[in-house]
Amino acid sequence: MIYLDNASTTKVFPEILQKLKDLSEEFFANPNSVHPEGQKCRRELEKTRDLFCEITGSSREEIVFTSCATESNNTIIKGLAEKFPEKNEIVISPIEHKSVLNPVKYLATKGYKIKFLKVDKDGVVDTDDLRKKITEKTLLVGVIHVNNETGVMQDLKTIGKICREREVFFFSDIVQSFGKMDIPFNFIDFFSVSGHKINAPKGTGLLKRSSDLEPLLHGGGQEFGIRSGTENTAGISALGEAVKIWLKRKEEFLKKTKKLEKVLINKLRQDIPEIKVVSENIKVPYITTVIFPQISGHDMVIALGREGVAVSSGSACSSGSPVPSHVLLSYGYSEKDSLSGVRFSFGQDTTEEDVNTAVEKAVKIFKKLKRFTGFSL
Repeated sequence: MIYLDNASTTKVFPEILQKLKDLSEEFFANPNSVHPEGQKCRRELEKTRDLFCEITGSSREEIVFTSCATESNNTIIKGLAEKFPEKNEIVISPIEHKSVLNPVKYLATKGYKIKFLKVDKDGVVDTDDLRKKITEKTLLVGVIHVNNETGVMQDLKTIGKICREREVFFFSDIVQSFGKMDIPFNFIDFFSVSGHKINAPKGTGLLKRSSDLEPLLHGGGQEFGIRSGTENTAGISALGEAVKIWLKRKEEFLKKTKKLEKVLINKLRQDIPEIKVVSENIKVPYITTVIFPQISGHDMVIALGREGVAVSSGSACSSGSPVPSHVLLSYGYSEKDSLSGVRFSFGQDTTEEDVNTAVEKAVKIFKKLKRFTGFSL
């Protein structure tokens, strides 16, 4: 299988996979226990926390380990809302991950006013619109750093400065950029990270906070009272090891994926000149969404899977019928185009041969699907 769906999840690094068994055996105890085995686990956990503090410029109390970015996002959004009930407005981009959009929509059912920011045809947030939408009642501004579907990257420094000037919390989902791109941590009050997007085990993640939060989970009061539940010491340690590997390989990865991006786009255009590459000039090189006109992106994904190529589509299925990508609709694409997007996302082990083979198969499938009206939109 040629795996080009790394924005969805990644393989655990082989060296970490081998190490995980040893970590699980060595750090099996509860890190909140006072006996020697428990304290050994506590030291390992805090050593990993210190690593993230060093990388992000945070204090120990600001880094909270969680199970994933979905938990982190929910904890930040709902936790702030409960902590500061006098602030009942949230300003957010319309191209957020569902784990941000849906908690915000939940708060709307509780009386919160949700303001969606304007984005241009490439998905870039309108900062003038941001300035207009912030009021004294604004609790939080939320803007994803690198969009998981299109790869467009936002200017977090400028957005963060605006939020500081207006004394409003700024939150960013940095799942697709952490370890891969430079991030202006000093300008972000809250952020979320997911381990399985950077070749660490699933069930690992963290959040950064610059304020107190009401917890989602009530229990033993672990993680400074923000996230109750016995910490996954081995998984957290493996997450730290994965980040170290990414930081060493970051420049090499970006250099490689810039080349792969060119191969993908140029070879597709050579045979299918009518394709549209979303956010082409302002996105990260390792995530590319291509709109294949007049065919269903969902059908392309299924057909490529049968040919041994794993990719994904921004459109989702509801009751068996494809639903247009909310991200592409926000960009201003038509409903048809928003159903025609296919995402190719590269990982550490993606090769040029993988991309060439995927393109060859995609071209053949596209021509075949266009011939059959049953597959057309």
